Order: sequence, then structure tokens, then C-alpha cells
Amino acid sequence: MKINEEIFPINKFTFYKTLPLVVSLILTFYSYFPLPLDIANNAKPAISLMCAYFWLVYRPDIFNLGIVFIFGILTDAASAIPFGSGLVPLLIMYLLVINLIKYLNGRVFIVLWFGIALLLPFCLFSQWLLLSFYYEQFLPIMPLFFTYLTSLACYPLVGGINALVLNNFLQEDM
Repeated sequence: MKINEEIFPINKFTFYKTLPLVVSLILTFYSYFPLPLDIANNAKPAISLMCAYFWLVYRPDIFNLGIVFIFGILTDAASAIPFGSGLVPLLIMYLLVINLIKYLNGRVFIVLWFGIALLLPFCLFSQWLLLSFYYEQFLPIMPLFFTYLTSLACYPLVGGINALVLNNFLQEDM
């Protein structure tokens, strides 16, 4: 049985518009796999925040507030942290990037790397604060610092993977 394209239109443009969300989810879910090193499990990079930052800078028309919300809900559902504590940092990243887009858009990579180095502490601290409220005690701050450092170290890789998707699939519709 064929799908009637008049009732349910499927075209490559619709498929390509979902690629930022799909790639971000794949990268984020991949980061949830346990690693054999103890330090690697305590200081995982914030892949979801890095993906959101990349797509909000380069394609805010596709990775809009609704997609950020869906991305946050899906990552919270798949993670082992309390529900909402992954969504709030993504929404904070959305607000920060959308308000600073004129300074970030069209810049070279080193400026974008510096941008995430400045914005990431606000998002990570908000998550740490939410988790501290949830557990009714202040959590150790050192894992937050190591998460920040590993995120900065991994951003070129995550940004490069997202840039491959952007350059190969999403440049012609800009």
C-alpha cells in the first residue's frame, strides 16, 4: 500500500528539518552509555547543551523553542536525573543564545568556542542548583567543574559532527 502524498506529504525538505533534533538526540543518548572509567562517569560532557548551542547559533529557524522543549523532554525521559533538570538548562541556553545571536552569528569557530565557554557555566550551574534543591542538600561542585572542562574539550568534536550535517543537508534551504 502506497502512502498518498496528498494526505501525508513526505519530502526531503521535511526530513531535513528534523535532522538537527535527530542528530542531537543520537549524540546525547550516546553520551548516556556508561564508560569503564570512574572519572568518565562522573564528569560527562554536556552534549545536549553543546548541540543546542550549535543549532541555535546556526539554524535558529529550525531549532526553535518548541524543538528545544521537545529535545529537553526526550533527554530528561532517557536520563537518570530528575525530570526537568535537563530541560531548564536547555531553556536557559535558548534564552542566552537568542539574546546574543547578533554577536555569535557568522563568526569564526574560535569565537563560538569562546561563546560556549561563557554561556555553559550559567546552564550547568542552573542544573546543579535544581539538583541540589531536589536532593535537599548542596551537591559537590567539583563534578560540575569537570563537566565544564570536558564539555569545552569535546565541543570541537560535537560541533564538527553537527557542522557535517549542516553543510551536507541543510545549506541549500537557507
